Amino acid sequence: DISKFAMHYIIEEIDEDTSMEDLQKMMIVALIYRLLVCFYEIICIWGAGGATPGKFLLGLRVVTCDTSVLIAPSRVLVIPSSNVSMTTSTIRALIKNFSIASFFPAFITLLFFQHNRTAYDIVAGTIVVRRNGIR
Repeated sequence: DISKFAMHYIIEEIDEDTSMEDLQKMMIVALIYRLLVCFYEIICIWGAGGATPGKFLLGLRVVTCDTSVLIAPSRVLVIPSSNVSMTTSTIRALIKNFSIASFFPAFITLLFFQHNRTAYDIVAGTIVVRRNGIR
């Protein structure tokens, strides 16, 4: 039976030290990947008009937001609505990506906060809005 042979071979070949070394290597690779994703997001949100390529294609962008007021159905007045600074972009990217990495579904918090903001948006003082001119 192939499955019994494979399980016996795998169990016999793996020792505790090797598996810990492999786990440490995987964690380092995962950390580097997460940092690269953060860097990519910081550059896109701060330097490329407030949007990653996906947000841009959907006609969305990230802007600063201290206060948001509902003025009509599906319309919110955002105060102040300005480009995101590098510091704000960094805070948003780090909280977003490391909360996702730790198995906390950060995006689900949009169901609980006003105007569909996520927890990382509230902490960073940002909101995702439609770009002007997009209908």
